[in-house]
Amino acid sequence: MDLTGIGSIADFAKSIVDRFFPPDMPPAEKAAKELELQTLLQTRENIVTAAQKDVMVAEMQQGDLFTKRARPTIVYAGLAFIFLVHVFLPLASFFKGVPITDFPSLTLPEEFWWTWGGVCGVWIMGRTMERKGLTNTVISSITGGNK
Repeated sequence: MDLTGIGSIADFAKSIVDRFFPPDMPPAEKAAKELELQTLLQTRENIVTAAQKDVMVAEMQQGDLFTKRARPTIVYAGLAFIFLVHVFLPLASFFKGVPITDFPSLTLPEEFWWTWGGVCGVWIMGRTMERKGLTNTVISSITGGNK
């Protein structure tokens, strides 16, 4: 399954070589260039993955508990936005005497629902796994708990 949209590193390297190198280049040279590009891309990917891991480890080891609680904070902030748009503002408008026909239609953008729903879903799954005793680095990163 290709989650990045660019295919495997080998496919990406082949497409780069096919696009930027001369078409009459000998196949052996093309293969060598593809292999060289694959090596460079894999090295870059390893560096990026290691940097991401280092950031996650540093976040989990720091003393600031807010960083560890950031995921539930996003969940609670989303609930606050939903309450504000769908409960508080309509009630405030009603008590202010605005006729229902004049009240503007308020909705949260679709991107909010996708993002907030994704964060909530991942966090809830992580918390469920944590409560069942399944703990590892990934679950601890999701839930903000300590391993």
